[in-house]
Amino acid sequence: MTGSLLDVCLALLLISAAAGTLVGADAEAATADDIGASSSRAGETAETLAASTAAVEYTVVPAGERTGTDDGATPSPEAQRVAHATLAEHLARAAVRSATFEDATPSPTAADYRRSVRRTVADALGSNTRVRAVWRPLPCDDSDEGSRVTEVIRVGPRPPPAATVHAARFAVPVAPSSESLTSGDGDATRVGSAAARTIAVLFPPDRIAAAARGDPAAATAVTDRYRRAGEALGVDAVDALKRGGPREANRALATALADRYVGDSSSASNETADACRTGDPDRVTVVVRTWSA
Repeated sequence: MTGSLLDVCLALLLISAAAGTLVGADAEAATADDIGASSSRAGETAETLAASTAAVEYTVVPAGERTGTDDGATPSPEAQRVAHATLAEHLARAAVRSATFEDATPSPTAADYRRSVRRTVADALGSNTRVRAVWRPLPCDDSDEGSRVTEVIRVGPRPPPAATVHAARFAVPVAPSSESLTSGDGDATRVGSAAARTIAVLFPPDRIAAAARGDPAAATAVTDRYRRAGEALGVDAVDALKRGGPREANRALATALADRYVGDSSSASNETADACRTGDPDRVTVVVRTWSA
């Protein structure tokens, strides 16, 4: 079966081959050339990732998930999916889909898709090549305060310490959600807006509501993602989902996420708020590193 709620609810991921502003404070990304400015094998590999398409098979609800067991049974046909995208889009989707809240374990569906993406990308890479896809929606994830929302997908070995390494980078932006980010609980502050944007990227409400109809397996998987995110942030996101749909659940998650970052707004320092101001949850950075044997 092609297409799924999980593919749709992550929004359309588009390649930006000459992106100049990249996600987060990633050391490899900071020193790498932009794709289009690099003529090295790293640049050529980056272009391949951005242009080559692949079909990735994965399971929406693994066997045993419905019953709470893991008996190794074959998943039902309606639980199996095939996602079509470029290799870079797959990397970005896997990074967003398997992002963790305070190191919470992502859903089994995310883990299965991630494994399949890593295998597919590995098969397309040459030797002596390493690829990293990084999603850090809030820069203050790197501080000791607040909850962390982050994910890094790694494919390929580390380069030897003495090797001469060439690197190239590009961004895979996430298409905007129709969810308003200028009003509602928690959106009055910069941190609240960044938190709301992060949740909207993870759970685009319009796409979830539209795609949930007629796909019970995918709807179950998305409910599981809401449950895990809510548990990590200390809110009952599933109850909010049942009461008011995706928008209600998203408001609850965004408010909790913003509260975790700044604590009590009356005592939050300007320094903390400024640290979150430049967050860009709309982009995934892909960094390619190559070296000679």
